[in-house]
Amino acid sequence: MNRAMLAGLLALQVMIVGAVLAWNVRPPEQPDAFFDFNPDEITGLQILTEEHTIDVRKVADSWELGDGKPADSEKVTDVLDKLANASTGWPVATSASTAERFEVTEDSFQKRLTLYAGKDVVADAYFGTSPGYRKVHVSDAGGGAVFAVEFSNYELGSDSSSWLNKSLLRPEGALQRLVHEGEYALKKVEDEWVAEDGTELDRTVVNKVIGRFENLNVYTISDAELPSEPKALLTWTDDMGETSLSLYHFEEEDDWVATSDRVDGQYGISTYVAKEMAMTLEELLPMSEEDEEEEAAPEE
Repeated sequence: MNRAMLAGLLALQVMIVGAVLAWNVRPPEQPDAFFDFNPDEITGLQILTEEHTIDVRKVADSWELGDGKPADSEKVTDVLDKLANASTGWPVATSASTAERFEVTEDSFQKRLTLYAGKDVVADAYFGTSPGYRKVHVSDAGGGAVFAVEFSNYELGSDSSSWLNKSLLRPEGALQRLVHEGEYALKKVEDEWVAEDGTELDRTVVNKVIGRFENLNVYTISDAELPSEPKALLTWTDDMGETSLSLYHFEEEDDWVATSDRVDGQYGISTYVAKEMAMTLEELLPMSEEDEEEEAAPEE
């Protein structure tokens, strides 16, 4: 065998080895997404748990709960995007007994999610146990294998409060005037809040109170039976005009609930926030020298 033939055989071997190596080191196939829908086309979702049925629907460009309360549109959009991109690998189970153990069957599931595009159902699945961090077992409600997808079960909120727009009671736009009935009336003069009757106020405390209104968040929908009279009746003027908010205090539990003439329903507010919103005129006054000295004195 001459040198030319040997060289040719060697070159062929090199090419074969190179091809084999290239095949073995090729990038792995991308995992498939479990769901097949376009988030922009979704107009409604329903979450069913053992205790609750939560309906969220799209109205114009925003989202609302089934009873018309405003939903957290950012949360809904985020959940839909995550679900549309929730990747999966090979099935982790195919038997009925395993599916039941993973709680992804019609008779045993932690949550059932149904997505709608208009009247069409575009996704319907059972969510069950978690096999690890930020993963959940999922099975199509129409039957089939069980997969472990990249998603956290808690993101499918288990009650209406978890989908609520928590800022629904905030002022719309700039706050211009604030009145605590029977206590004070404040107005904004340039960049400073002052008492309309000229009373000198502690600017730091006043700014803290105003901040509680401007950044107000509720944390739950309340169905408590309200006291006969509110602890504080507050009226403010913003870019939409004048509105009133009533604060109710449940002394035994030290809970606070707010209602508004602008938004239907009643909502729980954190105690420390509500207490500052309900401050009296006396609490807004500058401290006397005696009070300052008493506050500055070291404890014995």
